[in-house]
Amino acid sequence: MTRQRRWCLAWVCGLMLLVCRGDNTGSAGAVRAAEPARQPEASTASSPAPGGLPKLPAVSRPLASQPPVGLPDDAHLDKTPPRATKGLDLVKLGWTYNCMECHKLLPARWHYDRPMVEHQDIRLEHGNNRFCLNCHHPTNRNAFVDYDGSEIAESDVVLLCAKCHGTIYRDWQAGVHGRHNGYWDTRRGPRTKLRCIQCHDPHRPAFPSMRPLPPLRYPPRAARPSASAGGGSGH
Repeated sequence: MTRQRRWCLAWVCGLMLLVCRGDNTGSAGAVRAAEPARQPEASTASSPAPGGLPKLPAVSRPLASQPPVGLPDDAHLDKTPPRATKGLDLVKLGWTYNCMECHKLLPARWHYDRPMVEHQDIRLEHGNNRFCLNCHHPTNRNAFVDYDGSEIAESDVVLLCAKCHGTIYRDWQAGVHGRHNGYWDTRRGPRTKLRCIQCHDPHRPAFPSMRPLPPLRYPPRAARPSASAGGGSGH
């Protein structure tokens, strides 16, 4: 076979291959055109979150029904202050004596070499405060005395206690120490803060042994709603 014939044969074979390929491509395109367009299937698997971890589906669950709980009752507790608020006046045999009615005639002395005729019911057990003038004003017994010798009014007795008990006084101001009567929420009612001498005897501030108060009384809980009533399992 000559060179010219071989070239012609190769050209004819290439032309036949192109014709066959075009037929196959057209048939496949027609088949694809005849098929309906497929929709992307929803993946049942959870899609990964941006951080690479799978995003779990949110589970919605109704809250379990809870029975109402009532407030505790403290009506059975005695809210009377431990001590009566006693003033500086002396009450004796139905008569009330102002301090200075007697002490204006008596000189102020730190040490007494004889037992007191009055105030024999007082037992002074208050640390280093062994003398009356540690707390009482030397010239005006109707008042207490401050460090600088100035007077502290009887109504401001907590300032007298704060002279030595500063930490406890600040706790009392913050409501940590002491006792409150009434309501924490003052919108519901009044609140009374007891002063130092309404709980402590100023001459013997240590508390004697006391019986503890009974616990608060809580009302009985209401019955839980049953599952048949639409309240759920209650778990």
